[in-house]
Amino acid sequence: MTSDARYQLNRLRKIYRLNRIGEAVLLSIAVGLLSFVGAHWPGVPTALSALLSLTGSILTFLYHCEKHRVFSITPRHLTLYLNQRYPALQNSCDLLLRTDEELTLLQLLQKSKVERNFSNLYSAIQLPNHRLYAGIVFIFSVAIVFVFSAFVPKYSRVTPTEVPKTSADLLKPIPAEIKDITIDIQPPLYTGLSRQQLRTLPLTVVEGSVVSWSITFTKGIVDPMLVLSTRDSIKLSATGSQFEMKRVISEGGFYQIVWKDEAGWKGTDFQKLEVTRDAPPVIALKNQNQFTELAITDKLAFNLNANLMDDFGLTETSIIATVSKGSGESVKFREEKLYFENSPKVSGKKIDVVRSLDLRKLGMEPGDELYFYIEAFDNKSPQPNRSRTETYFVALRDTAKVESVFDDGLGVDLMPDYFRSQRQIIIDSEKLLKEKKRITAFEFKSKSNELAYDQKVLRLRYGEFLGEEFESGIGLQNPEVDHEAEEDVTKKYGHVHDKDNEHNLVEEKKPGKGEAGHDHSQEEESNDSNGIPSGFVHEHDREDEATFFTQSIRAKLKAALTIMWDAELYLRLYEPEKSLPYQYKALKLLKEISQDSRIYVHRTGFDPPPIKEEKRLSGDLSEVHNTSAFANARAGIDYAAIRKAFQTINAELTKDKLVVSPRLTNELKAAGQELARLAQEEPAKYLRSLSNIRSILSESLTEAQQRTALLEIQQSFKLILPEKANSPSTEKTTLHPLDQTFIKKLEDVYE
Repeated sequence: MTSDARYQLNRLRKIYRLNRIGEAVLLSIAVGLLSFVGAHWPGVPTALSALLSLTGSILTFLYHCEKHRVFSITPRHLTLYLNQRYPALQNSCDLLLRTDEELTLLQLLQKSKVERNFSNLYSAIQLPNHRLYAGIVFIFSVAIVFVFSAFVPKYSRVTPTEVPKTSADLLKPIPAEIKDITIDIQPPLYTGLSRQQLRTLPLTVVEGSVVSWSITFTKGIVDPMLVLSTRDSIKLSATGSQFEMKRVISEGGFYQIVWKDEAGWKGTDFQKLEVTRDAPPVIALKNQNQFTELAITDKLAFNLNANLMDDFGLTETSIIATVSKGSGESVKFREEKLYFENSPKVSGKKIDVVRSLDLRKLGMEPGDELYFYIEAFDNKSPQPNRSRTETYFVALRDTAKVESVFDDGLGVDLMPDYFRSQRQIIIDSEKLLKEKKRITAFEFKSKSNELAYDQKVLRLRYGEFLGEEFESGIGLQNPEVDHEAEEDVTKKYGHVHDKDNEHNLVEEKKPGKGEAGHDHSQEEESNDSNGIPSGFVHEHDREDEATFFTQSIRAKLKAALTIMWDAELYLRLYEPEKSLPYQYKALKLLKEISQDSRIYVHRTGFDPPPIKEEKRLSGDLSEVHNTSAFANARAGIDYAAIRKAFQTINAELTKDKLVVSPRLTNELKAAGQELARLAQEEPAKYLRSLSNIRSILSESLTEAQQRTALLEIQQSFKLILPEKANSPSTEKTTLHPLDQTFIKKLEDVYE
């Protein structure tokens, strides 16, 4: 039984192959006949027509065979088709191709069942074929050959120029055309550009150029006009046989020349009118940092080197310098206008300028700041372009000023009257070293200890902002150390100041925090008042959790506190000379923190542009644009006419024979109006499509040219139409992904 099934499968495969070969032969003969007639009718030699016909037939035969797997069809492909087409085989027809030794017991039972069903279905199996279609195409091609062989010969010797014209063609008037055109372009005088004469319609001119058109037509016309993309229509004046027009061009877009004669209105294609704007000057400052800090001992003079460039020329450049004196509400500003090389006037397209800035001549003192920028003007007329650099800063460091870094932002003054700054501690330490030989050892040690206490107070004062309320905040704590055994230098040499929170140096803390809360139980220390574990609470009373400053400032403050520990240590050991280097390091860090926390705000005010008197109090808001509203308005346009025309064009391009229907004509007219508004903004992008729409509406194109024009219009519409956002949805399917893959493979095989 198995051998019979295999024989029947092989016989079906041969039948399928013969059917497909017959279809390929009929189709290739039809293509060959049509190719021969199509090539021979315009006058192509017979030999060349026959060669083209034979080539077309062979290619058609090979393509058809490859498409339907005529020579590569296998029994496996056939069983896949039978499983898909005949449910009685239960998707098990491929078991007929395998031997009994390869199958399991269950598969053998299924195979025997499939063999019975296959034998019953064998006579009714229909293999895929297109014999009817191939036969119709063949008969149609033979009919076309017969018609052309009967009627074409009598006209085959007539050339296109010898075709007789009808009386209507002879009476139809010939439309007027442009015979000669001359365009004269006179750029603005300040540009220094030479005059130009062109004979082509597309124009690229400098802003403010005077453009003159001089046009000659092949015959008499009336009402010639130049139509701009701004919807301005300017009539051309007649001068003899020529028509002329002159206009100052300041806005770009596109334009068209139209006229009227006996045949009606006619016009040129839309032409590009591109305007090159006069760019503002470009200023490049060399080797100058935007923020510079100088000490009084540094060189207080430096050179400004700038490179100025402009497309048509520069006329003036200067340095606007502002000196800031004082601080707080008593700050004062003085603005000066400085010139490069003692001259405000410059000339040329590319200039290198130098100016030396002496801070002493500007009247700057320690603590003052200088803000300056460079501005330049070009030679544009009547209103020059202006450009300026960013603001640069030069600060003269005041090392003699005693200031508290953090008091401005506290809101509460916790500083005692006798609070001593780091600079004062340094001054007193140096004074103590000078008096060491004139005072007793006891007095020297007592003063050194007093300075150590002041250093401690200062450390605690700054430690307050880092979360270190007490001495436990810094350093390793060893509770096992016997402090009573150590020498109490405070009791021995001075009055008792070294007590926690003495003289209200820092704010009193409530019990439960800091040192005052050491008597609490372990459970109270590890949980807050609400019972939240301490690991999940943001504790501000810890130095690592302080949030007064950024990370970089906190790091410098921690370093300063560490150095203060060392400075205090050597003062306690009665060695002020070893403590001084640490004191100087702490002062330097505190000054850096002070400078890092400052923020510059330009206080010279806003310099508004000059108001045009002719528009003052006129209520004209045409030039006032909302940038975000303009962008959103463009994104929200639906372009209904363009969308409708786009769908119609897609439908027409799929047809074998293209016909510009009245429906398509009306839709192209409406879409052309929307496209014209976009072409005003981007003429280089949409102007060609606008010209193609006009050519199609004028019915001046052949079918092939119409198809090409519609393809270009289609591409432009794709760029205009906004893409629809994909809405989220749940994909519902009743098929397993493996089944979907299986069905797709079958479709690819039997396509």
